[in-house]
Amino acid sequence: MREPVRKHPVSSPNQPNLIRHWLGSNRPSKTWICLVGPITFSSLALTAPDEALGQSPGQSSLAPPASFSPPGSAKVPGARSNGSRPNAPRTSWDEQVAPAAPGMLERNQATNDQPASDRVAPDLQALYDRAQAATSVIEYNSVIESCRTVIGDSTRLSSERTYTKRLLSWAANRRGELRSDMAGKMVASQQFDDAEKLDRSAADDFQLSIQFDPGRWRAYHNLGIARALTGNIDEAIELFSKTIELNPKFVDAFNNRGELHARNRNWKQAIADFGKAIELSPDDSALHRARASALFSNGDTEAALSDFQSAMKLAPESAETASEYADTCQSMGRWKDAAEAYQKSLKLAPSNPQTLQNAAWMMATCPEDFYRNPEAAVKTAERAVRAAGNAPSSSLLHVLGVAQASHGDFDTAVTTLNEALQTTTDPSLRREIGEHRTLFQRKRPFVQSGPNK
Repeated sequence: MREPVRKHPVSSPNQPNLIRHWLGSNRPSKTWICLVGPITFSSLALTAPDEALGQSPGQSSLAPPASFSPPGSAKVPGARSNGSRPNAPRTSWDEQVAPAAPGMLERNQATNDQPASDRVAPDLQALYDRAQAATSVIEYNSVIESCRTVIGDSTRLSSERTYTKRLLSWAANRRGELRSDMAGKMVASQQFDDAEKLDRSAADDFQLSIQFDPGRWRAYHNLGIARALTGNIDEAIELFSKTIELNPKFVDAFNNRGELHARNRNWKQAIADFGKAIELSPDDSALHRARASALFSNGDTEAALSDFQSAMKLAPESAETASEYADTCQSMGRWKDAAEAYQKSLKLAPSNPQTLQNAAWMMATCPEDFYRNPEAAVKTAERAVRAAGNAPSSSLLHVLGVAQASHGDFDTAVTTLNEALQTTTDPSLRREIGEHRTLFQRKRPFVQSGPNK
């Protein structure tokens, strides 16, 4: 059996300033099916928490474990949240206070190359005030143009021009952050062309910010996000590395660089980055989940379990964390632990399409008769389809077809798989669906052979 593919959280629910729309609207979803733990399935069509798990109301504890293996190519309708906050800014927003010149009451602190003074030029004070009050792209445009005028004035003091470069850098970075967040909202409303234009403008802003202040680490981080969004992974990693060089305590940079290493399947580098992020923010459950996924993919399953357990302690009400812990347990054949974690996940999110899909797969294909319930499998798969909305994924239709075949309705199953084949171009999924269709045409259901070891 091939190993399941695991994805990784990009951002943390406790850190709102991380990457959100990873590669725009095309961020891949988690792509492996796993099972709701070893419990007896009787009435998944109901909605009470226990019944949504397949248990009869009042049924006690978990049954003995079963053996199974997940269909590795099955995909889930709709991506998991992966720890991201849907309303959080995509960029690491710069300080709310603009950099003040020496002598300003807001920040009476000299720069490294400029002695403090008791007075500041009135026009620079006014420019600072405008920058501080700016809230729109137009207002930042005005501040930036005024800064350019001061910088280009050879009659100004060197210290004044130096300060104004820093102010321009700050304003450019803020304008880029504003544009990036506007692009994120456009992605959410499927205005992709306009979002792409704004993302390009935001990237130009971050470059402008770096040009006028090479030490502005947030601009490097934001530019790294912009590059990652367009698929320039290697450049993004370099920019996150520069961010870390300038600010080695910035958690987001380690987390995002680790995410990119994981995307490139460089598991050891990803593990190291997530580990450093955990050192800086040990109570962030999403960071533990991220490292756990990388550890699992690198073959260190025991360490992955430990990280998932830590994540569950830190976020006991997270259905996502419980589900991912269960995924790992079931891949290791730790069925009791997997069952408990899946049961918890479903109680927290009883209408999750992916969880319903996974439960349907188990009830349809589990090699242990104790857990196989074809009738409930069909009902559960149908619930998953309804929960997924108007466009169920090909993998969800695949699971529905497998459930129908397990119930002996082979003709309907073949029809459902034909529909699934029409909605996917993925070679591995098409091959798997085709194999199952052939099996059903021979009036034989599909049953899993055993767990991944």
